[in-house]
Order: sequence, then structure tokens, then C-alpha cells
Amino acid sequence: MTLQDIEADVLEAEKRLRELTGISVRSFAYPCYQDFVGSGPTRQSYVPVIAKHFVAARGGGEYPDNHPLTCDLHYLWSLKAEYLRGAELIGWVEWTAQRGRWLIFTFHGVDEGHLPISRQALTELCNYLTHRKDIWVAPVVEVAQRITAWRQNSLQF
Repeated sequence: MTLQDIEADVLEAEKRLRELTGISVRSFAYPCYQDFVGSGPTRQSYVPVIAKHFVAARGGGEYPDNHPLTCDLHYLWSLKAEYLRGAELIGWVEWTAQRGRWLIFTFHGVDEGHLPISRQALTELCNYLTHRKDIWVAPVVEVAQRITAWRQNSLQF
């Protein structure tokens, strides 16, 4: 695919999703964490294409956490949660919170499908988060919008 192909495909999918859901602002998830087209000397990133149309985008990354001040909102790092136990998920949350960072979990399925997480692990995580009033849980788009506003306000002072 070319960058133009990617943009046309993404915009058509976004149009259909908007018609189905009525939601006009959302984040993007790079399929299989791939943010490029081509290979070798013809390889090109399509992060700039996504940045034109979305508030934020989730990919892979070196570490599974994002610093609100310095993260690239159009290629956010995420943690692949497949096959992790509840205690491991909770450990990642605690580690990230202690560092003042933002953690994005990537889930592909629950108890079935490709790269699943167990229902028990997900339930443990949700129960933990329900009782942690000091940890904000929200969709990527909401967190990204808040970070964008915070960054803009910070620049005014």
C-alpha cells in the first residue's frame, strides 16, 4: 500500500464508524503495531497521515508507559496484555502509577480468539482498579484530549 492508499482506507473506515456510532472524535490503533508501508529503501511511516485525522494513536513501543509531557500522542506505547495474569497486570498499573505515567493495555480477546487474556485476569484487574480511586481509567481519546489541553495551558505560562 502507499501512503495515499492508507489514508483513503482509514478515512473510509472512519466514515463508516462515525455513521454507525455517531462518535466523531476517536483514537487510532495501528494494526499489529505497524506504522509503516513498504520495506527497506521504500519504507515510509504513516504516523503523519494518522496525526492529521486523529487525536491520538496507539502502537507498540520500547516501554509500555507514556510520560504525559513527552509522549508522542500519535504513536503511544502500549502493553500487550495477552496471556498475562491478574497480578502481572496489577503490577504494571502500580509501577506506572508510581512513576506518574500513562499505561495503555492492548487486549485482543477474552478467554478466546487470537492472543487472549483470561476472564479471571481481566476481572482481577477491573476489581483492583475499581477500588483505586487515585487511578484514572479512561479511553485513549479522553486521556489524549486532557494531555493536549494540559500541554497547551502549560505553554501559556
